[in-house]
Amino acid sequence: MSLNSGWVTANVLPFEAELRAGMRRLCATPDDVDDLVQEVYCRLLRSASVEHIATPRAFAMQVAKNIMLDRFRRDCALRVDLLASLDDLEMPEASPSTERVAMARSELRWVLRLIDRLPRRCRQVYRARRIHGLSQLETAACLGLSENVVEKEMMKGSRLLAEMICEPAACA
Repeated sequence: MSLNSGWVTANVLPFEAELRAGMRRLCATPDDVDDLVQEVYCRLLRSASVEHIATPRAFAMQVAKNIMLDRFRRDCALRVDLLASLDDLEMPEASPSTERVAMARSELRWVLRLIDRLPRRCRQVYRARRIHGLSQLETAACLGLSENVVEKEMMKGSRLLAEMICEPAACA
């Protein structure tokens, strides 16, 4: 035990609840409060001398604030370092190969042909929602339908497309 342990027990420990209450506003979690209080005790116990401390309660609170400031400065410095190193992580954009582009275009044409096989109203709703990206409300307003009908047509279209995809003739 250090020479300061008796002093800490007599002069700081009685104010621990008050110290914890003050630190709860600064810490994110109860564990952070525990760590902070522990660090306050460690710093006080490592002090070369405690004779200069006139008001132990205020001194302990100031030590806690200083620890929080140190952590904040350290965290900010780490974040700046991280931001600086993010430039090193940039990867050159890889363009898709000619084969991949051709395959994607072929798949798109196939899907569009499947959508064209849907019943008229179902096809209109499906195109508005999936191809043009309209919301259910926008689709209903644009096509003069209720939102309920739009929802039912989307479900019907999804079901019919799934069935068509499962058909052997759909791959042709």
